[in-house]
Amino acid sequence: MLLTSLKHNPASFKVVINNHNISPEDNLKYLGVLLDNKLSWKPHVQKVKIQLSRACGILSKLKHYTTPPVLKVVYNSLIHPYLNYSILSWGRASNATIQLLFKLQNKAMKIINPTNTGSLEEHFQHLNMLCLPKLYCFSVGKFMHFCHNKLLPNHFDEYFIPLSSIHYHSTRLATYKNLFIPRVNSSSGKCYLKFIGPKVWSSIPDDIKFSTTFKFKWKLKKHLLHENIPNYEL
Repeated sequence: MLLTSLKHNPASFKVVINNHNISPEDNLKYLGVLLDNKLSWKPHVQKVKIQLSRACGILSKLKHYTTPPVLKVVYNSLIHPYLNYSILSWGRASNATIQLLFKLQNKAMKIINPTNTGSLEEHFQHLNMLCLPKLYCFSVGKFMHFCHNKLLPNHFDEYFIPLSSIHYHSTRLATYKNLFIPRVNSSSGKCYLKFIGPKVWSSIPDDIKFSTTFKFKWKLKKHLLHENIPNYEL
């Protein structure tokens, strides 16, 4: 598979091994994630959409015979794993692409908790679940916490730039171990972890940042449950 931009398609690029032409593939499955040659994540989202649609059908049938707590267990077994798996990679797909999954997640919430007439945000808070945008922020936050505590491979030790290395004078931002947010000039640039990671990290309250790993996850989830964030716009 040859990675290309959305605007360019190098059709003339050929690979020949032992006089045999190697045909390029548009998609590649790696560790359960479908990669496409433009990194739009559309094939993977479509795959997840099929699984979520089936799960919503199961929930819809079960709601007549069981209780919301049992339906929540089914959700955590059939829907949440697909939304959570490798979301750090595909979670920044285009808004139109991600909305396909977000709508199905919202549908599942209404099936599990039909008596709640409030907003979708209240549905998620009542069930102690994170909506898709917040689930992505949660994943990024965990990654940044691991990076801050040197729990990732050495490759990431210098991947992010400490703000203190840029602001030599003492500032509040530098004091609290924040990271430099690079300037980007394109929508694709905002999808890079180097941009999203520091932005999410700077939005996390200081008392959560410096918690132990176990408490960090619990506190961050609680914080995100009651924090309003624009959908897919960090």
